[in-house]
Amino acid sequence: VGGLVVSAQGLGVGVFLAAFILTAVAGNLLVILSVACNRHLQTVTNYFIVNLAVADLLLSAAVLPFSATMEVLGFWAFGRAFCDVWAAVDVLCCTASILSLCTISVDRYVGVRHSLKYPAIMTERKAAAILALLWVVALVVSVGPLLGWKEPVPPDERFCGITEEAGYAVFSSVCSFYLPMAVIIIMYCRVYVVARSTTRSLEAGVKRERGKASEVVLRIHCRGAGGGAGADGARSAKGHNFRSSLSVRLLKFSREKKAAKTLAIVVGVFVLCWFPFFFVLPLGSLFPQLKPSEGVFKVIFWLGYFNSCVNPLIYPCLRAKVSSLSHRIRAGGAPRAGDAHALRADVEAVSLGVPHDVAEGAPYQAYDLADYSNLRETDI
Repeated sequence: VGGLVVSAQGLGVGVFLAAFILTAVAGNLLVILSVACNRHLQTVTNYFIVNLAVADLLLSAAVLPFSATMEVLGFWAFGRAFCDVWAAVDVLCCTASILSLCTISVDRYVGVRHSLKYPAIMTERKAAAILALLWVVALVVSVGPLLGWKEPVPPDERFCGITEEAGYAVFSSVCSFYLPMAVIIIMYCRVYVVARSTTRSLEAGVKRERGKASEVVLRIHCRGAGGGAGADGARSAKGHNFRSSLSVRLLKFSREKKAAKTLAIVVGVFVLCWFPFFFVLPLGSLFPQLKPSEGVFKVIFWLGYFNSCVNPLIYPCLRAKVSSLSHRIRAGGAPRAGDAHALRADVEAVSLGVPHDVAEGAPYQAYDLADYSNLRETDI
């Protein structure tokens, strides 16, 4: 009877973990294919998000099946050499996933804080260099146990676990979690401050942008605020309309802010999923008497894996508008006229107040805010 109960429990755990792994693989694969198949989604920010999905996909496909098998069988069935490789790939993928979230938070801060200069600051070449450095750091963190930085090898090959050597546990926890988490928290605090300041500027109708040689004053005429006459007066006073690329980028600020909110939720889930593991691991390594029971540790261990499953689920839930637009593009349909209203809801017109001598010789390109067809989404 005892064996039958254990077998039934193992079957239930196997079915649950199989569904969990398939969900993680399908979700991350969908994120990757969404960007790969839609040119308007191929932006620097989305390259960082794709990198996050790639790390989570590798974890889901190359690590979790063996972890689930060990949970179902109750022992490691793949030999000592593969155990070491499995543990190293586990650390590699988890570290790359966390560092990707860190990179995304920095990218969102730059996008919100320097919205006018963002395309020049964050180029595709810089993004490629950042992603290469990210994977190098993840590789350095994960390779330690393969080079001997681990506790003595247990004699039983049926046992396989993560390295709990105290020095490596502290090192990997700091590099893989605590330093990235500190950067993420700082970046999103700064994003909040900048977003609040810019929102107040939008409400007040004036936003100042400082340049190297002068200060540009953006006068924002909001829908429904009685700004039509003011806009006409500004146009007649200036003699021509400065609805330049600045106006387009200011219009995109609302989307940048929404992207930051979306990713803040992703980061919040990340902290809830990973903090218990990276708190318990070094604590149990330094103070064995404080190590939790095996059952509790397994729950904490898989809670971290859960982050790789939930990340791709958050994007489509909170970015329904972009998903809808993506479906229409894949179907070959043209954007509806109603989308113009959606994109113009936050800012209807922007006038530039600049010194006359600067404005006289300044090159500019006029845009109609209703002509949004060439705008590219900066986030999923």
